[in-house]
Amino acid sequence: MKLNHTNAGLRICINEVDRGRLGGQVYSQRLKEPMAFGDIAGLLLQVEDLLDQQDFPRAFQRKRIFHPKKQPKQEASGDRHNSGELPEEEGQPYMTAEQVQAAAGKMATFVLYIVTRQNTTWQGKVDWLDGTEDQFSSALELIYMVDQKVLY
Repeated sequence: MKLNHTNAGLRICINEVDRGRLGGQVYSQRLKEPMAFGDIAGLLLQVEDLLDQQDFPRAFQRKRIFHPKKQPKQEASGDRHNSGELPEEEGQPYMTAEQVQAAAGKMATFVLYIVTRQNTTWQGKVDWLDGTEDQFSSALELIYMVDQKVLY
């Protein structure tokens, strides 16, 4: 499957809030199974790792190629240059759109769209299930936004 900004959304389901720590699961068509997190920092680190593994959206500071036959040599950091192509693997398939849509958190649910990764942070939007939409220009702004919406 080729990732795009629509099917690469991450449905974040907040199931618990314990002394300001948000816990829950992430559902997405880019995952094979839900990804659990115990706090917002864990969520950010796991999502960043997923973005790096799938190379979508590509981190701004990485080399880009415009011709598929002229790929730069792989860097020591393991840059795969797959441009958001999910590998077709035997075994457990990726989640379907229906599975992702059916997921809901006990405390809150929102869909996170990371559109770009510039200046070593994220830019994108959050679609809340109440119909509102918020834009963010950094991971810190995203944390603040989620904190304000869920805890207050």
